[in-house]
Amino acid sequence: MTVLRAPSPAHRLALAALLALAVALPWLGGAFLVRFAAEILLIGTAVCSLNLLMGTGGMASLGHGAIFGAAAYVVAVVAGRLGHAELVWVLPLGAASGMLLGALMGAATLRTSGLFFLVLTLVLGQMVWEVAFRWHDVTGGADGLRGFPRLSVAGQPLASATALYLVAAGTAMVGWWLLRSYARAPIGLALAAWRDQPLRVDALGWSAGRLRVSAFILAGGVAGLAGAVYPFLNQYVGPNTVHWSMSAAFIIMAVIGGIGSRTGGFVGAAVYLFVQTYVSSHTDRWQLVIGVIFVATVVFMPHGIAHLWRERRRSNGDAHPAENGRAPQ
Repeated sequence: MTVLRAPSPAHRLALAALLALAVALPWLGGAFLVRFAAEILLIGTAVCSLNLLMGTGGMASLGHGAIFGAAAYVVAVVAGRLGHAELVWVLPLGAASGMLLGALMGAATLRTSGLFFLVLTLVLGQMVWEVAFRWHDVTGGADGLRGFPRLSVAGQPLASATALYLVAAGTAMVGWWLLRSYARAPIGLALAAWRDQPLRVDALGWSAGRLRVSAFILAGGVAGLAGAVYPFLNQYVGPNTVHWSMSAAFIIMAVIGGIGSRTGGFVGAAVYLFVQTYVSSHTDRWQLVIGVIFVATVVFMPHGIAHLWRERRRSNGDAHPAENGRAPQ
């Protein structure tokens, strides 16, 4: 059993510094940097939701990018039809779309595991891509969607990068809190226990199917929440957003950041997007750089970059037993 203690002064100082940096970022950087930070927050939120499936449930899904992208498409299409994109309905619609697709994916993969689970989620995700790519009249086909209204609050368009960053930050905080609460709740601990001891959990009366589907619903809802805001960063959403390569990138980010870590998704997203955005401006072999980082992480930091921080917390007795997705002993 892990003993809980108050965070050390060093941890409090580090968290305060990170919070201060996040608040001051819109005034420290230009519009491009602020939008880049917003993208990290949104992609990181989606990766954190995948981390719930991978870390807590032991289910690596190659269809999670499709859930994220489908929510982006749904919001963009509805906004185009209505002629406005009020935040008050954009977020619930994105979350509902993600939850619905997550429930369907969870139910469809209920009797699979391992490689069969991975392949089935890949197929389901590619079905979403096929719809987005072929349904030209609604989704724009290969060209994607442009020209939909900007995100707005009370009728006021959020045109500035700072406004979008604040929305992304709020979305990330809500998503992170939901995932953290689930992982620490009895159902989250039961899911982690089922991953390690399925027969014992079944004997205790927990339904494995309900545990898996509930995790898919929450992970899909959080991914949909982030996906709802994503198209408004650049006023565009395209079929690449729902392609299997997006799901693969999510898995790479989760591994780099740390599978089972509540914050690893943001760390992995920051590393991946930095290489994709900045390194690619110097060489077209940026994917090779990602590969090197991925291999180095697996070999030298198998629990991810965020694990370094978690280990330090454990040494000071600050860790929670569900921090790495494991039930307390």
